[in-house]
Amino acid sequence: MKDDLYSAICREALESRQRDVMSFVDNGMAGMSSRLEKTLLRLPEGHYLLGLGPYNAGLVKLDFEELLIGREVPEFIGVGMPVSGFRVSSPDAFLNAEVSRIHAKLYRRLLSSTPQFRLVDMRSTCGTYLNGEAIPVPDDLGGATEDDCAATLRSGDFFSLGPTAVNLFLFFEK
Repeated sequence: MKDDLYSAICREALESRQRDVMSFVDNGMAGMSSRLEKTLLRLPEGHYLLGLGPYNAGLVKLDFEELLIGREVPEFIGVGMPVSGFRVSSPDAFLNAEVSRIHAKLYRRLLSSTPQFRLVDMRSTCGTYLNGEAIPVPDDLGGATEDDCAATLRSGDFFSLGPTAVNLFLFFEK
């Protein structure tokens, strides 16, 4: 069966994005544009999340307790209860199939005054991958809580929403 033009364009966009991501992963900071590198060097000290793609580009300073990531992160979860969130834009090409409405959660814990950041898959359809490895999904009926399944992030870790790394994020400390 031949692809229609739309499918061919979507596939090429995905393959191009994967090549860009692999170049960044292989070359690290040397693979960044000089403009981005200069911007990162000017940041104040702290922990950051950097979206590395056309649909999740952005930089978030992690100075709050919890961050929801997904296609449709709500602005409020209750009366007067704002939510911090990173909304991934959702072109019809492939993100609707790969990124869930509320896909993952990143939260901060203090361990003897040192912040520790943990990543949890929020029972997404396609999973959350830390450095290429799938992280476990909480199962309330099976006794696996969000805290049990949370993966600890270290500066320089990459994680993706879904297995293709189209929506890749870099967690780092400056």
